[in-house]
Amino acid sequence: MLGPVHARLRLALIALTLCAIAAVAGVTLAGRTGVASQPVELANGWAGAQRPQGLDVPTFTLRDQDGKPVSSASLTGRPTLYAFIYSTCQDTCPAEVQTIRGTLDDTHSKANVIGISVDPRNDTPARAKTFLVEQHMTGRMRYLLGTQAQLAPIWKQFGIVPQTTGAEHTAHIVIADARGRQLIGFPFATLTQPGLDHDLRRIDAQPTDATVSTGAARLTGS
Repeated sequence: MLGPVHARLRLALIALTLCAIAAVAGVTLAGRTGVASQPVELANGWAGAQRPQGLDVPTFTLRDQDGKPVSSASLTGRPTLYAFIYSTCQDTCPAEVQTIRGTLDDTHSKANVIGISVDPRNDTPARAKTFLVEQHMTGRMRYLLGTQAQLAPIWKQFGIVPQTTGAEHTAHIVIADARGRQLIGFPFATLTQPGLDHDLRRIDAQPTDATVSTGAARLTGS
């Protein structure tokens, strides 16, 4: 049974996913020239959606496309962008990753970039490597793989529905701060490079031990 935080997160993401499905058919990647000059609409100082209070990045250890271990603990000390993707995706996943790529180019951020598989049955190391090559993200993004049993608790903590034969996965980017707290989420339907640029710059500018100003009290136990 989902706790109150995860129940609220799941309901919100279901609504946003429906919007994303409706929008994806007409989505095309914007040209890189002039992207950063587009206006950014903010709510409480953020372009993305604030995550529920008290939501940390789950504890995990997985292997990337090269078979090297990556743990949640190893990612602390700098912000991390999490994208939930699958290697045979032809629309939302490449669009998300290209938006991240543009943001890294614009901001020169040193943030970690992590892709987490939502299709463990079909995602293989070889396919993950090919995906990174095709998206020009080799060396800039690590693609984490695992079994259904390994990945399911991670999906749950992030509020992600995986890819299935009958339904699209939750297309979502989450930014965690350097302390491993989930701060901001971008559903695909509302993802823009200027918005991602803005929020990553804001998080990058905060000291590692700073309390993040999201209009809520400091996270309990953080």
